[in-house]
Amino acid sequence: MRNFLQSVEDKLRYLLEDKLDRLVFPGVSSSLSYTLIELIQNKIKQQEDSDSIQMPDLITLKVSPERWDAWQESLPLLSEVSSALAESWDQQGYSYKSAPAIQLVQSPELSSNQLRVETDYTIEETTSRQTALQKITRDATEENLPKDACLIVNDQEPFFLKKAVINIGRRSTNDVVLRDPLISRNHLQLRAKDGRFYLFDLDSKGGTKVNNNPANNVALEPGDVIQIGNTILIYNQWIENTRSFSRFDDMRNL
Repeated sequence: MRNFLQSVEDKLRYLLEDKLDRLVFPGVSSSLSYTLIELIQNKIKQQEDSDSIQMPDLITLKVSPERWDAWQESLPLLSEVSSALAESWDQQGYSYKSAPAIQLVQSPELSSNQLRVETDYTIEETTSRQTALQKITRDATEENLPKDACLIVNDQEPFFLKKAVINIGRRSTNDVVLRDPLISRNHLQLRAKDGRFYLFDLDSKGGTKVNNNPANNVALEPGDVIQIGNTILIYNQWIENTRSFSRFDDMRNL
């Protein structure tokens, strides 16, 4: 077992070294490879008495806001890592719920050159939409979050945005899970900065529109209408000395 994990670690270092070190900071490739393999080994040890071993398929990298843009540039490289893990699990005959995926999360408590790695298992796709929409995760930064920011999905109850990074798509581990076949598994991301949310399309197949205009990297305003697939999301936040949710109210009165 140790020899197998060592070979996986060597493969990851081969993929990451130089490229990731150049994009993010020196030494991050070896640190990520070693920590990830150590966490995977711990997951395996927890299943020693099981008939079959299930490998973790969700890897979360918690990074500092200062290095956020650099980590975003490394996403294609991290996708190669996910594929390498899947190939290794298949060769060894290990099972996993879904193809391994790596997600990035901002953690303001981390310094510029710090990285925190977590491994877990994806939530079953049978998780109900209502439960998924109510899920609140950690790492909210109150100083960056717009007051009472929310998304109204298909004219339903608002989903309040209580963390600095909101992932949206069909994948069950997203913060907002949408059962729309025209939406990508990881479709778009909202990031809070200086009291505003910014929308980023994650190279989705169908694209993203804001107020009927193609959008990739835009700052959201109260009442903005976001369209992905056949799903409409209306963004709102509290603005001092103005009436909140005004455009949504106007639309409902049409």
